[in-house]
Formats: sequence, structure tokens, C-alpha cells
Amino acid sequence: MIDSNDREVEAHLVLLALGAVTLLGLSIYHVVILHNPFDPDPFGRGLGYLFTGGGAAAWGQGMQRKAQGDSNGSDQ
Repeated sequence: MIDSNDREVEAHLVLLALGAVTLLGLSIYHVVILHNPFDPDPFGRGLGYLFTGGGAAAWGQGMQRKAQGDSNGSDQ
């Protein structure tokens, strides 16, 4: 999930995965440990921000590779 085609770890995918795990963990903590009711609005908003940030990072990396003339990610 976090590797590119040539087995390089993509930093934005690692951060996206860590962010998703953190978001789910904090949501579970909020409901199970603190005994608060689950509120889907902040959870959905946080998930949307997470996906937006990950998508923007992927788009930026794609634009950088295109500018460098490296369409498949392997410059070695």
C-alpha cells in the first residue's frame, strides 16, 4: 500500500496511513475510554481532511515527477 511501482516507499502514503490509524485510534479512545457518544460529523470531517491532504501530496509528487521528466518514478 505504501510502495510505488519500483519498491520505493512513498512518504505521503506513509503519512496518510499513519494519519488514518491515528484518526481511528483517537475515535475509538473517545468512545470507548471516555464514554462519549460517537459523533460522525467531526469524524467525517477529519477523514475528509486526511484524504484531501493525501490526495494533494500525491498530486504534488506527480507534478514534481512530471517536471523532472520521470514519468514512472525510476530515475536510476
